[in-house]
Amino acid sequence: MKLVTTFHSPSSVTSSLTCILTPDTEFGHLVVAKTNRIEVSAITGEGLRQECDLEIWGRVLTIRAVPVKRASGQCNNILVMTDHPDPRIIVLAYEKENGVSRLVDASSTSLHDRIARHAEFCNDVVVDPTGRIAVVSCYAGKLRILVFGEGVVEEEFDVTLPELNLLTLAFLHTAQDQYSLAIAHVDYLQRMQMISRDLNIESQELSPDISQILPSTVLSPAIFPFVDLAPILVPVPSFPLSASDEDKSEDRECPGGVLVVGGRKILFYEVAPPDAQAVRKGKKRRLDKKKSSTTEAEVEKSKEKEKERESRKLKPRCYVRWPWSEVMSSTTIDVKERKFLLGDKYGRMALLVLDGTPRLALLPIGETSPSTSLAYLSNQVVFVGSHLGPSQLLRIHQEIVGTSSGDTLPIPSGVAAVLSLSNPDGDDDDEGPIDNRKPKGIIIRNKGNHVEVLDTYRNIAPIMDAVLADTESSGQPQIVTCSGGASTGSLNIIRSGAEVKELATVEGLSCVTAIFPIRSRYESQTHSHLLISTSYESYILRLDGAETMTRLDSKNSPFVTTAPTLALSNISRRTTTNVGGKTTSSYVDSALVVQVTEKGIRVLEFDEDLGVFHVVGDGWSPQSLDHTWQGRDVVAASVNASQFVLAFRGGRLALFNLADGGIVKLIKFQDFLDAKHGPKEISSVSCVPFDWTKHFSLYIAISFWESRTVTILSLEKPDRYMTPICTTSELPSLPRSVILHNFGSGNKYKDEDYQPFVLAGLTDGTVVSFAFRNNQLLDKKVFGLGITPATLSSCLVEGRHAIFASGSRAAILHWDRKRLRQSAVMLKDIVTGVSLNTSSFPSALVTATSSGLIIGQVGGVDQMQVRSILLGSDNPTRIAHDLVTNMFGVACLHTSPNRVGDAETIESSFNIFDGNFRRLAQYTCGADEEITAIATSTTLSVSIGGRQHSCFLVGSVRHQLGQPEPKLGGLMVFVASPSGGSIQPLVSTKTDGCVYGIAALDNFIVAAVNTAIILYRINSTEDEDGLVLEQLSQWNHNYFITSLVAREGNIIAGDAISSVTVLNIQDTVLKTVVRDFAPLWPVAVEMTRNSGIVGADCDCNLFTFSMGTSGTRTVLERDGSYHVGEVINKFLPGGIGAPDSCEDTQFQPEHLFFTSSGRIGQTVQVADDVALHLTALQRNMAKVIKGPGDVSHTKTRAPTSPRGRTDAEFAFGFLDGDFLESFLVDSRQAQFLQGEFEVEHVGLQLSEAEALLEKLQSLH
Repeated sequence: MKLVTTFHSPSSVTSSLTCILTPDTEFGHLVVAKTNRIEVSAITGEGLRQECDLEIWGRVLTIRAVPVKRASGQCNNILVMTDHPDPRIIVLAYEKENGVSRLVDASSTSLHDRIARHAEFCNDVVVDPTGRIAVVSCYAGKLRILVFGEGVVEEEFDVTLPELNLLTLAFLHTAQDQYSLAIAHVDYLQRMQMISRDLNIESQELSPDISQILPSTVLSPAIFPFVDLAPILVPVPSFPLSASDEDKSEDRECPGGVLVVGGRKILFYEVAPPDAQAVRKGKKRRLDKKKSSTTEAEVEKSKEKEKERESRKLKPRCYVRWPWSEVMSSTTIDVKERKFLLGDKYGRMALLVLDGTPRLALLPIGETSPSTSLAYLSNQVVFVGSHLGPSQLLRIHQEIVGTSSGDTLPIPSGVAAVLSLSNPDGDDDDEGPIDNRKPKGIIIRNKGNHVEVLDTYRNIAPIMDAVLADTESSGQPQIVTCSGGASTGSLNIIRSGAEVKELATVEGLSCVTAIFPIRSRYESQTHSHLLISTSYESYILRLDGAETMTRLDSKNSPFVTTAPTLALSNISRRTTTNVGGKTTSSYVDSALVVQVTEKGIRVLEFDEDLGVFHVVGDGWSPQSLDHTWQGRDVVAASVNASQFVLAFRGGRLALFNLADGGIVKLIKFQDFLDAKHGPKEISSVSCVPFDWTKHFSLYIAISFWESRTVTILSLEKPDRYMTPICTTSELPSLPRSVILHNFGSGNKYKDEDYQPFVLAGLTDGTVVSFAFRNNQLLDKKVFGLGITPATLSSCLVEGRHAIFASGSRAAILHWDRKRLRQSAVMLKDIVTGVSLNTSSFPSALVTATSSGLIIGQVGGVDQMQVRSILLGSDNPTRIAHDLVTNMFGVACLHTSPNRVGDAETIESSFNIFDGNFRRLAQYTCGADEEITAIATSTTLSVSIGGRQHSCFLVGSVRHQLGQPEPKLGGLMVFVASPSGGSIQPLVSTKTDGCVYGIAALDNFIVAAVNTAIILYRINSTEDEDGLVLEQLSQWNHNYFITSLVAREGNIIAGDAISSVTVLNIQDTVLKTVVRDFAPLWPVAVEMTRNSGIVGADCDCNLFTFSMGTSGTRTVLERDGSYHVGEVINKFLPGGIGAPDSCEDTQFQPEHLFFTSSGRIGQTVQVADDVALHLTALQRNMAKVIKGPGDVSHTKTRAPTSPRGRTDAEFAFGFLDGDFLESFLVDSRQAQFLQGEFEVEHVGLQLSEAEALLEKLQSLH
């Protein structure tokens, strides 16, 4: 059984809008739709403030605002449309109670139709300007009409739409209670045509006759060259005409119309006024009367007249050329002033204005992310939602932003532009039959950039390919994705763990073993000095500022500098008072500091006036006591505000404090002996208080070398000081470091967030933690940090108490989501680290390496870290990582921006990046060649000059005009250690088709070429360093093989139509091992444990196969099917989350998967006994929890096919990890565990279920 969890949620924006969700907001709300959720942010004067979000069980297509009148005033509900296989309309209402915002179901309706054909071009919903009617298109030949009342669906019905190939539609601005739709479609002659139809709500029908409000017109292919690219229809209400209009008629008002956007021109078509409509209706009636005539000649004549009218092209009232690429999004800035923002597919944004002449004016504004949606907020601020790049919050300025003085956007030659509105003359028209007597509009040649980016929102979609790579040898792999498109291509380096912002480094410090920050006074908030302890000495650094640290003279230092320091801390001063014979003590602020070395204790005090330390009292040394103390050097120590705990050679532990006059007082000591082996040598101690408000600790933790245990001693009662209360079982390795730590904000046992823990750093590089409750050590967990001994120190990260743990790798251990979690820190060779707070380095962490100190700020301990390498117009499509050289091979497609209808210039290249993602070399393909596959392998190398070199394998295709399928391609081999600059293949060969996939298996190269799998080997020739690719064998298939994986001696092939096949190599011959014949249409495959298969199909399902036998035959048994809801482009074996336990066998991360919407998911193998309980828990939860729109979880995850879902098929072999994890925050936990019937009872206690799901949560 496998679990499906999410590591990174979809980040692609599909739709956005601004509306008023509550009347008490100043600027309203921004609502953003992503693939599986709706996010609501309040628009404030300071920016966007996120209010709430809601997960949608289905793929969100678009959102719309529906007006609703509430007691508090006019506001909006949110209409959400989801995609096939279960299209649905969900109406959400916004609620805010006790300061908590949420979205709740207001109403919903299913759009599913088992018989109808899915709409090919238009899956959308439009709402009329009054908000009373919505029209939904998701099936060919029909529309769903929704009638709203009080913001919810009151009535719904279907109407027949004669236009089967609908491209887009929009409501026209008409008289009250009249509804007319502008419709763009492709007719039976493959022409793009725009018509209008009237909608009658009372009779529940769409008029069979074309409405006369906007007569039928053919949109010229010279203006709209691509019939499969839907234009955007923007309705325009009526507006007054300006006095400059040459039309001398008495009617000085334009009745409104529609803007047709998306072609080489932007056209404005005016709707017909009522009198013109009456004339056209009369002509239509007369023509219909003639068609019903008994005279055949008259009928034929009337039909010819009708055809002639249908072929007429309605003249636009005005138009303007669009000089850039296809328009992908638009938004209205001002309805009354008729101002619109348009964005093309490369992110070029322009302002479109329809003035009162009427005339269209186009003003370039600047470049943004390629937009899928635009939403105007207020005060010239615009939200740009993107699928191909990061979403942005922009402000548009009238003046130039920055120093650029060139053209705001490039205007192609042949497209005339003016410098201002005072020179409106345009160029001659050459793009279709447009009436030149009408104003054509103008393009203003603007200068400089006018866009200011206020905020950027991360987006890693679409993920085309990905690899796992440990580029920094940290032991924790990172994900590197090929993301973006158009002008925003990028490589994204993704990892889980804390982010470190380096502030300063101190070089030249070697052999550092410990760092101790010092404050000028105990209650001071900032540090003034650092004591650095090495393996042989100690010295003081004064923190002078951001640029300077001064090392104080060790010879005259009051500190012990000739030996390592074991412990050091500021302490408070204890005072006693006697009132009425009753003595009480309290702790006050002081400038005292305690230093512990192997020879004893020294007390110092800081003189703030002179800025120097001086010694207080005589300190303490074991040499000053009797013979039982002689030869007992201090081996470990811990100091808090009032207590000093020292461990001595020979298993002795002593407790001290500071008495009046600076006298160090021995409170008690105890020897730890073993009956067999004598003294138990102590390895480390800790007396850190669990209560952060106290100056003393009630417990001491000590660890022992020989027994490999940690013991907790009590200090609660003076007569029972140092009484052992609990001891751990034997630890996996020798304990080197131990610490007491409260991870919560509470300070007492009864406080809700009181989280006391005991942690031990072991010599094998692991950290063991125990929860300390009721004087017991519980919930043992093991965290791996590599193989070198682990050290522990307390620190503050983002205001939270945490532990900095360092071994081969460094990590922050912190409390999050009711669980102790590990967050990796990408710092190498760290010895130790502590918190540091100065005016120059606030809330920082200072860490020691083998050569110096690093000061930085740590953040995002519970977040995913993403670093983007921006490639601009180079869009990465394929990537491979060479482990030997730590190089990346990346295939890029460079597409130059073009004007609508012009031929695109596409250039493909193979690039080599180093581990720091610097581009080292590039190979540029020919004009008709495109790289389609890249691979590398540690088992495959080439010999050059007697030396072995690892290599990249690159496959390509050559595009040829007029060919129904690829006939030519290539296979190339590049050395993975280039000398730089331009590179050429080391060896190459031509192929008889497209290389869809490539892989290395042992010393063979396996390539999927069209419908065949071909086996190659690199052989030497007689020439010196000469190489050749020799074809060894070929395996043929019936369909194109688009997915290929070679691992563990097997080859898995997934074809474009049928299913999957497993092959192997027998004496250089490809042999079929097993094959499945079910029509799966796989798009990605990967190998699982025990030679199984996991894959994804084109219907957004996951599937798994395992190898079995039937008689003497090997068969593939399908043992898993699950609907993800997104197209998966890639699987990778392994995972990057840091599991809580190095010994955990209940959950094993198996694969990562990547989708086109930016989701990174993970499949986790679950132990059989755990899977049984989690299956029952998911069943019980699914019976109670429904998604927005009353959607069933069981139905949502049931696999689907091109014809939809069947009631008889359910998900199997997979569990929904994200859904199960919601158990942790649900108040109905007992109900879920109990079930509705006795047989549904889950055999887990609440604490056991929480522990399991928290462990699962820690994996991502």
